[in-house]
Amino acid sequence: MSERVIPLVDQRIASLTAPVPAQPIVADGLLSDALGRPLNDLRISVTDRCNFRCNYCMPKEVFDKDYPYLPHGALLSFEEITRTAKLFVAHGVRKIRLTGGEPLLRKNLEVLVSQLAALRVPDGTVDGEPLDLTLTTNGSLLARKARMLKEAGLQRVTVSLDALDDAIFRRMNDVDFPVADVLEGIAEARRVGLGPLKVNMVVKRGSNDHEIVPMARFFRDNFGGEVVLRFIEYMDVGATNGWCMDEVLPSAEVVKRI
Repeated sequence: MSERVIPLVDQRIASLTAPVPAQPIVADGLLSDALGRPLNDLRISVTDRCNFRCNYCMPKEVFDKDYPYLPHGALLSFEEITRTAKLFVAHGVRKIRLTGGEPLLRKNLEVLVSQLAALRVPDGTVDGEPLDLTLTTNGSLLARKARMLKEAGLQRVTVSLDALDDAIFRRMNDVDFPVADVLEGIAEARRVGLGPLKVNMVVKRGSNDHEIVPMARFFRDNFGGEVVLRFIEYMDVGATNGWCMDEVLPSAEVVKRI
């Protein structure tokens, strides 16, 4: 068994700062990448903090009690986020996804949701069309916040869940959080109409790959086809998660098992 090495790399260095154009760019609704492909989706990270320590994402070896998270004053306010989102909408963005860290750790997040839900896509009419507004969460706080988020204008949620077996799930989230509470959050999100729901399962060979079929059966049989289960390949996320090729289960093998 090879030794696990996790290099410490600060991703927030000055060289990664995006250049600011000297002159404002006139909004034409045609935002695109360097290859001319339209950019219609915007992901907004509302916090860099998370209450899980999943070993493939934020392992305890790196993200411990001494890890230098962003101070609250360095985070964009809800008003600043909404203003930025409005500019992106003018340039062609039609879908906004709120992420983190764990976005539900951001206090009063439903206030931001209501502000973003009020934005409209310019379509030649007086009112315009609402944005596609969604959120990705680990589900730990979803049961208590689903209704508030729905009432604020959130449309859909995607929940990360890597196993149904409680022991395996607790081992992977590494904070001893029970799978039952995540399932309760998924059920509550369904009850209040945050759908269609999606569930993301990160598959690691030797850790939870034997949970693929039980997960597929569970969501097929218990949610009436209203939950889309997606299998995510274990990836390197910036040299902090001890990524090892031996733990990768290729998508083709996942399909074979199903």
